[in-house]
Parts: sequence; structure tokens; C-alpha cells
Amino acid sequence: MSLAAAGLLAVGLAGCGAAADDTAPAAVPDAASETTEPGTAESKPAEPKTTEAKTAEMTQATFVERVGGAQESATTMHIESSYSGALAEAAGLAGATIPMDVDASDPESPRMSTSMDVQDKGLSMIVVDDTYYISVGEATDGKYVKATEKELMSDPAMSSLQSMSEVPNPRAQLEGFKDGIVSFEASGTDTVNGTEVDLYTLVLDPAKVTGPQVEQLDPEMVDAMGEMTAVYALDKSDRPARVAVTMTVDGQELISTAEFSRWGEDLAIEAPPADQIVQR
Repeated sequence: MSLAAAGLLAVGLAGCGAAADDTAPAAVPDAASETTEPGTAESKPAEPKTTEAKTAEMTQATFVERVGGAQESATTMHIESSYSGALAEAAGLAGATIPMDVDASDPESPRMSTSMDVQDKGLSMIVVDDTYYISVGEATDGKYVKATEKELMSDPAMSSLQSMSEVPNPRAQLEGFKDGIVSFEASGTDTVNGTEVDLYTLVLDPAKVTGPQVEQLDPEMVDAMGEMTAVYALDKSDRPARVAVTMTVDGQELISTAEFSRWGEDLAIEAPPADQIVQR
């Protein structure tokens, strides 16, 4: 089984994408934002709002709704993904870090940019306005090839890149995991990149997971997976700072780790300039 196929559940579980809809809750204002009291022109830092996400105990019953809603309320993020374990080593991805910026402010046309090493070649990809810009080092003279999704899917050498650029809906993903949760527990606290986080450990049965993260998997692939363990590190707004997923496929361990940052920031994902685009 390929690492990509084995990792689909892990990537979906990490929720490493964002989507917005009309029902997404409003973001809680940052404590550093300013507010003006009635009858005065002076402003002062706003008091942090006390929310259920900050005060109520997280439970298995509330986990999906709270974490899914928190991600929907911030439609931009930066993700650093890495793989380890025997299966990652066999695929040549152990130790590598894959950065990705995601901007789903427009859910109908999300933007993303990523870069990685594939077969000792540097690959960069930018998606803007449903158009793909792909650079493969010397193979494209350090510039970008431009393609529509239809053109990308018609090229066997490039079609696999389309699935890498998808920005899934985290609420739909988490809803799909709900029936697959075998156990759930609060497992302490930690610090991730200077952020204090609460840890939650979920054990899942892949055979009971539904939704977009399993639709592309052959049932035999799912049968080859053992129970999955996911450790969520959540910030005070219930947004993931880190998600580490461990699974075993045909006796080989795969650990997928995603670290999240820059929630809600302007990531300035833009198409390359015209002089950096080459013809296919």
C-alpha cells in the first residue's frame, strides 16, 4: 500500500484544511483588539470573552462540534506535516517536513501553497482561482507550469497532485470520525511552539469511519489498518496546535504529525507572476 493511500485517514483526522459556510461561528475577538466605551473617544484593550470552549469540559459527545466549529471560524492556517515510522521510511518520507498554507476565505475557490521533495526533486504547488501552478525544479527551469484541474487530471504524471491540493471540510471530516471513536480521554497538557495546549487522545476503528476521508480507499486497504490513535493538542479556542496520528498498516507503523499555526492570518497566497510561468 502506498503512503498516500495509508495516510488519507491520518490527513483527514488531522483536519488539515479549512472551509467556511454560512453557519460557521464568529471568531472570538483577540484580547489585543480595541474597543471604545460609550461616551468616550478613548479605546482600551478588549477583555477576552469567556466562551464555552474555554470553560466547559471537553467530552467525546462535544469534541466533534467544538473542534470542527473552531476550525471553521478561522479560515486560514499554516500547517507543517511530517511522517515517521517504518511505512514512512519505506516511502522515503521519514524526517521530511511538508509546509502548507491554506486560505479558504472563499469556500468555492480555496487557495493553497505547498512544497516538498518528491523523488529527490523539489516540488512546489500553488492553487489560486481553481488554477494550478506547479514547479518541479530543473524540470520546469525553476518556474511554474500552469494548468486547470481538467488538464491536470488528464495528465497521468500530474493527476496525483490534484488530490494533494484539496482543501477538505473539517466539520465533514470530524462528523465522519464520530462513529469510529472507540475511546476518548483528556490526557494532560503540553506546550506547542510556545502555546499552552490541552491533550485529548482518541482511539478509532477505521472500519467505522465514514465520509470524504475514506471514499477514495479500497475496502481492503481499510481492512489492513489496525486501530488508529490520534492525540489532539488543542489551544484555548479549541483549535489544533498539533495532531499526531499513529496507525499500523499490514504490520508497518505510520505516524503522521501536523502542527498548525497562523490561524486567521493573511497568508498572501498569490499566483506566480507571468514571467515565472512556462508553457507545458
